[in-house]
Amino acid sequence: MSEGTDFTTTGVSRFPDRDLGVKRFRCEVGVPLAEQKELGHNRWHPDIPPLVEVGLGEELILECGGYDDYQLQDDDDPRDIQNFDLFRTHPLTGPVRVDGVKPGDLLVVDILDVQPLSGIGYSNILPGMGGPLASWFPEGFKTVWDLHGTSATSRQIPGVAIPAISHPGITGVAPSHDLLRVWNEREDPLIADGLAAPRLDAKDASVLRTLEGEEWERVAATAARTIPPRENGGNMDIKNLSRGSRVFFPVFVEGALFSAGDFHFAEGDGEVTWNAIEMDGVGWFRFSVIKDGMARYGVRTPMFRPSPFDPNFGTRYISFTGLSAAGGEQKYLDTTMAAVQAIEQAIEYLGKFGYTPEQAYTIISVAPCEMHVGGIVDIPNAAVVLKVPLDIFDKDILPRNV
Repeated sequence: MSEGTDFTTTGVSRFPDRDLGVKRFRCEVGVPLAEQKELGHNRWHPDIPPLVEVGLGEELILECGGYDDYQLQDDDDPRDIQNFDLFRTHPLTGPVRVDGVKPGDLLVVDILDVQPLSGIGYSNILPGMGGPLASWFPEGFKTVWDLHGTSATSRQIPGVAIPAISHPGITGVAPSHDLLRVWNEREDPLIADGLAAPRLDAKDASVLRTLEGEEWERVAATAARTIPPRENGGNMDIKNLSRGSRVFFPVFVEGALFSAGDFHFAEGDGEVTWNAIEMDGVGWFRFSVIKDGMARYGVRTPMFRPSPFDPNFGTRYISFTGLSAAGGEQKYLDTTMAAVQAIEQAIEYLGKFGYTPEQAYTIISVAPCEMHVGGIVDIPNAAVVLKVPLDIFDKDILPRNV
């Protein structure tokens, strides 16, 4: 890791090679976070020492390894997804302390750009972690993507080109000690029931920047996993929170302590397999503040202005509808059930055009599909719409008379 204004490109990163007077923190490609831990962390806690302090209006470039922490390999061997260590996920670069920002303010973060680092992406269905249809794929499914400029292609899913809508899956600020305690109290019962990720494992996979010894043990005991989004932002996985976005974070500690990572080349709404096209990446950020913004605007969780850059498919989608009812099963306004019904129908439909269920499920998770609630008032059935863009395929997939 190094700090400075040297813009020599790493991998296929396309940031300028001239001196713009912007600090840049570099990630060593292929090296796990535990071996370059000065760069960041993989848990949330207010006592993780800052990586750097910046002033209001200042810009910063942060490189970061992919969500897998360099466990995945560019080959066709599935053993890396079968032996995947979930405790190492989400290496983050940071925290960044922003001078003059105090609890109760809104930290304003402009996402100026996001680019790939190594040029290789992954969107695997991990065994046991495959989203709402995980039980369909007990062996998982490995997908490797080549990221070329504005699109990605994969040898595992031929005939599909995924347009870039690159974004950080995780952007967030540190919780206060009080907020961290609230998180742990409300999530501990879920952890006990196997419905949320445990905080610690036998391998001590928590990386907390430079903390060691007793301080590491103290912080690791209560630090929060990065898997769910929370009041601080975190793993929001919002595809339109991309370059050109402006995000308003509620602030809970002095300096906000902002971190970023889990970069995605592209993603569909819902990230339904638990994977986008995951990549190691580079984010360019600018920081400002709205004083007392939490109380002035009633903000409890992050707000954002979406990116103005989006793949333009116009009306060229095919849309699937799902309901909170199927066969003899009925639920009351259950949007999760409705979403699953729409996804299942899309998988079955794409199968008519030669895609395996694994391929179809992956396409829905990584392509810029749109999913929205069609209705939650027409009791008892919620309705969800899933829109799949037609132009990502090299064949016509519209229904027609033969």
